[in-house]
Amino acid sequence: MTSITQTIPSFTGGISQQPDELMLPGQVKDLLNGVPDITEGLVKRPGSRYLNSLSGATSTGSWFSYYRDESEGAYIGQVQTNGSVNIWKVSDGTAVSVSGNVSSYLSHTSASDLKFLTVADTTFATNTTVNTAKTTAKSQTRAASVGRTSPDENFQTFVELRQVSHGREYSFDVASPGAADAYVGGSSSRGVVTKISLKTPADSPFYQATSNTTVTDPTGEVVTITRGVNGGYKGLDPGLPYQGSGIFEIDNGGTPGNGMVVRLTVTGQVQVSKHSVGTIDSDDYVGVYNSNVELLHGGNNYAAGTDVTVVLKNVTHTIRIEEVLPVKTKLDLGTFRPTPTSFDANQTISADTVLDIDLANTSLTPNVQKIGNGFFISHTSAFNVTTAQPDLWRITSTEVNDVTELPRQCKNGMVIKIVNSSDSQEDDFYLKFVGQNNADGPGSWEETVRPSSSGVDVFTTLNQETLPIKIQRQANGSFQVSYITWDTRAVGDDATNPFPTFLDKKISQTFFHRNRLGFLCEDNVILSQADEIFNFFNNTALVVSGNDPIDIQSSSTQPTRFVDCIETNTGLIIFGETQQFMLHTDSDSLTPTTAKLSNISTYRYSPDTPPISLGTTIGFLDTAGTYSRLFEMFDIKREGEPQLIDQTKVVSKLVPNSVNIISNSRENSTIFLAEKGSPDLYLYRYITVGSERIQTAWYKWTLPYNVAYLFVLDDNLYLVSSDYKLLELNLQDRNVGTTVDDFVPGVGFFGDVRDYQIYLDSSQFITAGSYNSTDNTTTISWPNRVGTGTPAVVDRDTGAVYKYKSVSGNDFVFHGNFAGQTVIIGWLFDFNASIPKFYVRKTAGEKTTSDLTASLIIQRIHLHYGDVSQINAKVNLRDNQVVSNVLDQTIMDWYKAGKGPFVDNYSYTVPIYQRNSNFRVDVTSTHPGPASLNSLTWEGDYTPMNHKRV
Repeated sequence: MTSITQTIPSFTGGISQQPDELMLPGQVKDLLNGVPDITEGLVKRPGSRYLNSLSGATSTGSWFSYYRDESEGAYIGQVQTNGSVNIWKVSDGTAVSVSGNVSSYLSHTSASDLKFLTVADTTFATNTTVNTAKTTAKSQTRAASVGRTSPDENFQTFVELRQVSHGREYSFDVASPGAADAYVGGSSSRGVVTKISLKTPADSPFYQATSNTTVTDPTGEVVTITRGVNGGYKGLDPGLPYQGSGIFEIDNGGTPGNGMVVRLTVTGQVQVSKHSVGTIDSDDYVGVYNSNVELLHGGNNYAAGTDVTVVLKNVTHTIRIEEVLPVKTKLDLGTFRPTPTSFDANQTISADTVLDIDLANTSLTPNVQKIGNGFFISHTSAFNVTTAQPDLWRITSTEVNDVTELPRQCKNGMVIKIVNSSDSQEDDFYLKFVGQNNADGPGSWEETVRPSSSGVDVFTTLNQETLPIKIQRQANGSFQVSYITWDTRAVGDDATNPFPTFLDKKISQTFFHRNRLGFLCEDNVILSQADEIFNFFNNTALVVSGNDPIDIQSSSTQPTRFVDCIETNTGLIIFGETQQFMLHTDSDSLTPTTAKLSNISTYRYSPDTPPISLGTTIGFLDTAGTYSRLFEMFDIKREGEPQLIDQTKVVSKLVPNSVNIISNSRENSTIFLAEKGSPDLYLYRYITVGSERIQTAWYKWTLPYNVAYLFVLDDNLYLVSSDYKLLELNLQDRNVGTTVDDFVPGVGFFGDVRDYQIYLDSSQFITAGSYNSTDNTTTISWPNRVGTGTPAVVDRDTGAVYKYKSVSGNDFVFHGNFAGQTVIIGWLFDFNASIPKFYVRKTAGEKTTSDLTASLIIQRIHLHYGDVSQINAKVNLRDNQVVSNVLDQTIMDWYKAGKGPFVDNYSYTVPIYQRNSNFRVDVTSTHPGPASLNSLTWEGDYTPMNHKRV
């Protein structure tokens, strides 16, 4: 038998549910309302402090929090089941003004129905039970776009004049698609003149035959020309007044036919009349004429054998139409055939000469409008425009192949479809003419959305009442709840710019990643345009832009439903109920062409709690089993699977599977788990230095009230009770002076003045009431208490604790006289640490082993306390006997009069004299003063039970 001693240097390992012999030094069997701190040891948890009652809150609804900045602090909000929103300041619990009403979207039945995301001053609220939808708003019809809706003239063509030339007929025909060919003149015997001639010489006024005739000379004088065999010849002036040339458009009066153009040339010479007799004198010299006619344009609707006349120098000439060519074309809706332009090169012609709007309106059935250098033609039914002069007219219908052929002047609002390939609709796009100042005429073509038409509705707008809403802080400090105005589809159609895949489905989460707003929907990840977070449509259907929305679907053999996500430096980790994915890119920027969605792991995930960041790792819960598991994911890379650790392995039966609240304090390296409606909190502390995890510890807190919501801000844990009271629990500064007032003065080991924290839950500062000298009691009114339990009152100046006697309504009675003093009142709570069995332990490297076969008699244990007031080291014996070993805070000479009866360093010896397997030690404290355990040393008799080889 050997007398030995061993020291457990700290109790910062937290709870372990392993057998005692497998537990590491520093772990405990149970830890209630304590904090395993590697700096201060195992200490009593801080108490919670009452802040205010949240006016207007209800016991149901969804909670959220929002941190603004250091000066303004944070806000806490609740969306009630009827959709109304309340917000309070976290600093004091006072209500903040909230305007706006979106209750139709925010109404819900379960708190888990709503999810929240805060970006800067805007909190997005997502109702995961609402199916998204589009509105009935659709793109304009072509008729509405150009203002031709009475009736709807959805069929349009712009006929543009390309050039102005002399001697050209600017004609085109308009016909319905099913029109049959018809003769332009209405008859096969009429058509375009192809051959003409002058009448025979005998019919000419200049033919020299025996006759008398009269002509009117250029001056208007009627002259009688006498021709005779013997009577000489008079009247044909040798001055040749009737010669000349002219171009004539011949309109045949009432007889069908118009538009023929001829050039008549009359030349003359002086010679002796062939009728002269005898001696030639001056009267025998006459002017002799030669006439010639040239067909310049054949016109329309002429019949062969028809005579027409022209007058040159007041002389009428007769022209015979010898031959015509009948013309057949499609023109059931009209034909535009104006007079050919002048054949005289010296005559100025203009577009207005050709664009005869009166002729167009009388000749064509569709509506015609002259715009710039062309005609805009619209009709209620389909039509085609054709021309035999494509060099003169550019005909632009509502569907073209070449964007370079579009006119520069057009009808404001006209929409054209550009068909790039007949094999696919995915490369088609639409252009709309936008006139200067929205007027017809000059302008430019801009990409637009496909027009709606009969039987084809092109919807453009997401229904804002079915998508996430925003709760936004205003400049005056109030909040406004409103729907979001989402950008509409402005270009393309369902093939080139479809609605996002979340349409008609439920959105499970909203997130913000790489300057894009994103939604999770079933097995799709949808992100908005970069820098335009409310736009889920492309800005152009022509090319894929790096800023375009991203809509990507997972690829998995298992059914996948995305629930939540969290951002890391390698990408966006997306959680499904049974799988985890990563949205990432191998490029510097995340674009539709570079985005990848990769499956990285297949672990179960609880949709009731979001994943959390632990700094450089990720934590998430799995509640599929009887108890919850906390997984920590690390070493996350774009290629390959990440590493995962089940951090609840040593406490596999500690955390129930009903937890549905999770929060993380990265400053304090602590995760908080809770169940709504329960007073229990489960905490996991992790501390990493460099790449080494130097502490990992589980412990449990129990509060005197049920928790509805909690969140961490800096070093404060804020809690909302089920009866909607707001409380604060400071996670740091447990033994140094702070601005928090729940400290009492005391002295340190060497007499130095210091403050000690008071440990009461739901604590408040209240001025005590009256004193009853009969029974030496003081009454104090405590109407704003939260929870239930055993109350206590502490004098903030002396640290004196006043014991509870009775209660009546809100009036609590305590022993002692402290009437009129401002005291601290709150609920007492138990601190308890169950220490495992003592074994002789040997450490080799990182491995510690316990000697199970030896005989070990524990003689005594030395408990080394830190800050301590009253603490009990209970020895639980096998026969259910309990031996208390209470260290009272009133140890002689360890504190000063008038100061708190607390000490900051004390060792306490407890006699045992039991075999190590026959007892268990619990360190407990219910006193409102501090309690902490730094280390423990045991002494005993050790006898190895094995035989030694000799």
